[in-house]
Amino acid sequence: MVKTLVYECVSIAEIFVADSFIKRFLGFMFRKEPHHEAILIKPCNSIHTFFMKFSIDVLFINENMEVIKKIQGLKPGKVIMPQKKSTMVIEGREGIFKNIKEGKKLIMLK
Repeated sequence: MVKTLVYECVSIAEIFVADSFIKRFLGFMFRKEPHHEAILIKPCNSIHTFFMKFSIDVLFINENMEVIKKIQGLKPGKVIMPQKKSTMVIEGREGIFKNIKEGKKLIMLK
């Protein structure tokens, strides 16, 4: 399933929803470049970038779609420990979330 991510009335990305074990497990791993603009991983509160070949931007989101933590340019081979109150994560190509601020709310459209 693909949805549209909206921030402050602007469409940011088309997001692939990874809501099964295999979709969450694979994400961006083993790819030379992103195959989606962004991936919503749920449920999720921590990530790693093992087996990735490119840097990504990451948003940790709570149940109200508020940005808890933002990480830009996360390089391959890194681990981000569990983020308190995060229920999902959005991973995107590097630079895609540059204008999004922590504490702000996102909207997902079908």
